[in-house]
Formats: sequence, structure tokens, C-alpha cells
Amino acid sequence: MKILDVTEFFSERGGGVRAYLTQLLREGTLRGHQVVVVAPGPRAEESTVEGGRLIRVKGPAMPYDPSYHALWDVPALRALITRERPDVLQASSPYLAAYIAATQTTVPVRALVLHSDQIGSYARPVLSRWLGANRTDMVLRPLWAGLRALAERFDRTVVSARWLALQLESVGVPRVVQAPFGIDRARFSPSLRDEALRAVLLGAKSIDPRARLVVIVGRLALEKRLGFVLDALAGVAARRPIAVVVLGDGPERGRLEARADRLGLDATFLGFVTDRERYAQTLASADALVHGCAVETFGFAVAEALASGVPVVAPAAGGAGELVNEECGLTYHPDATSVEAALAIERLLDKPPGAFTVGAVARAQTIPAASSHFNELFTIYEEAMRSPR
Repeated sequence: MKILDVTEFFSERGGGVRAYLTQLLREGTLRGHQVVVVAPGPRAEESTVEGGRLIRVKGPAMPYDPSYHALWDVPALRALITRERPDVLQASSPYLAAYIAATQTTVPVRALVLHSDQIGSYARPVLSRWLGANRTDMVLRPLWAGLRALAERFDRTVVSARWLALQLESVGVPRVVQAPFGIDRARFSPSLRDEALRAVLLGAKSIDPRARLVVIVGRLALEKRLGFVLDALAGVAARRPIAVVVLGDGPERGRLEARADRLGLDATFLGFVTDRERYAQTLASADALVHGCAVETFGFAVAEALASGVPVVAPAAGGAGELVNEECGLTYHPDATSVEAALAIERLLDKPPGAFTVGAVARAQTIPAASSHFNELFTIYEEAMRSPR
């Protein structure tokens, strides 16, 4: 089976979509499939990645985050799809990539892969503040109608999270199928905890037995609500010794560093840790992970923290909220103030170190392995090829 994925959000420096598509290339190759990923980039080029092919279509840099590029050259993209003649054409975003894929009627199977609920997760919270719930529902109806019309032109709409599948089905999106995301549990473990590394990251606070090391993981962008998280942690730091380590990078990094300085917060920004062994070791050496994003489709950082035996404080919404229970952490309302979030963080840190380790690992054991997602995905496509619409 030959699978061609068209995506619009593929950062030069990493990120969730790039990590997922790299896995797709690897897992597809291991199973004997041909996988091609087409993504916008700074120049037109082709390379081999994890046994598959990555084709970049030249496009301009995006203004908010120049590490992303716009999918601009529509004729080149159409020509690529015609030349490659895939069995499955997979659109990994609901915008231009999806509209182009929807028109490729000679491809046996077309799949719309939704990595997030763009309407419910992004448009709804913003509009609700101004219009209220009822008026927001009315304003969003044309957007949902547009998504339904788009999905009608695909053989399958693929999602990873149960909450997202239910949301889409509730608004009439057809042929929704779920292939749950997973993690590489073998890579993450409480046994990787390194007290010497923890002491280095705590800095001068390492001599204080009350000190706690808190990590933040993810792309430093507005939707992650990291300014809110820093405000909450500053409230915690006013009452107990904590050090904060931020693992990630993005367009908000400079502003977040400045905010941490203004708050007087002991925060170290390490950027993306590309050495996965070092990343897993750093994660396992933390005392807690604090998450701010209420619109995660899955929550890879949260899942990896749990597999590392690290408790999590996260909003009770989206994929992160689905992963965290009272055995492995605490949640706060997605509309909570930073003061309320700080109280949740403090309640977790009041527990003795290791109090959540067993529960976190047990919760992680219920999360599928990364390979199982791709087993599900390829099975969905094989079935679709046997029973075309």
C-alpha cells in the first residue's frame, strides 16, 4: 500500500505533527508500505526519512512562527499527487491540504486526519468570551457545516481521541474512525530518575529538602497557555521553594523568558531536547509536570510524564484531561484562574515525593503503545480499499 500524506504544519525545529509524521514514515516502512510525506518548506527538495520519503514544496515562512511555511504552490502539489499515484491520500490538516486532497477523485482512498478540533478548541473559547454560549453556537454552525461538507468528500475521517470522535459525530461529521495515539513506554521509566541531574536543575535550591523540580514540556505557542502556567507557578514559588525547567521552543519563548524574569521565577529554558534519552532522563528526574493546554488532542508530554512516574497537574479538558486521574495527578477547571491552578499545584506538591509514582505508571500502562496506533491506521486504510464508497 502506498500512502501519501499532505500536511501544512511541519516545523523546521520539531513539534508534534513533525514527530507524528516521522513515526508514520518509520512504522509504514517497517510494515512494508510505501509512505510519502509532502510538506511546505523553505525550498523544494526531497530526502529519505526513516525509510520513507519526505518531499518539501517551497513556500513562504509563516509570520507568527517562521519555522513553519505556508503550503502555497497548489499546481506543484497537484502534480506531485498525480505523479505519485498513491493508494491512500491522507490530508493532515483541514485547510488547503484537505481541499486539494478532496478534489483528487482518482485516488482509491482519501482520508482526512484531524489532529485537533480547530472549531471547538480554538474558535469556541474566544467567541464565548464575547458572545456567550448560545450566540457562539449560532456563529459556529456555518463552520461545522463547512467541515461536514469537506468530510463528505473523504472516505474516512480519522481521529486519535475518543472525545474528538464524539464531538465530530455530534455535529454530523460522517465516517469518523478512531485510531488511538500511543507512546513508546519502553523509553520512559521511573528507573531513569537521576538525583544528580535533579540537583543540577534545582541549582542552589538543591540543599533545601523541601525544594521541588517542576517541568513544563511542549511547543512554546499561545494555545499552550504557558504564560498562565508561569503565573500559577510564581504563586506557588511565593510560598515554597521550586525550580522550573521548560523543555520546548517556539515563537513565545522570548516573551515567556521575560515574563518569568518579571515574576522572579527560577525558570530554566532548555529548548527542544533532541536527545531522546536525555529527555526521558530529565522528565523522570522531575517531581511534577504542569500543563496548561486545554485543547490537546492526546497529550504526548502528559503521557510520557506518567510513564516516567511523574505526577501531572493539567486542565480537566481535552486529551490531557482524559489522561489525568486522582491516582496520577490533579486537574483544575479549564477556565480556572492562575490562583486556582496554583492551589492545585500546591496540593500535589504537598504530597511526599513518590506518592503518585505507582499510580502514574499504572495509568501509563493503559495508554496504547505507539505501534498500535499505526496498526489501527493501516487496518482502517486496508479495509477502506476493500470497500470503497
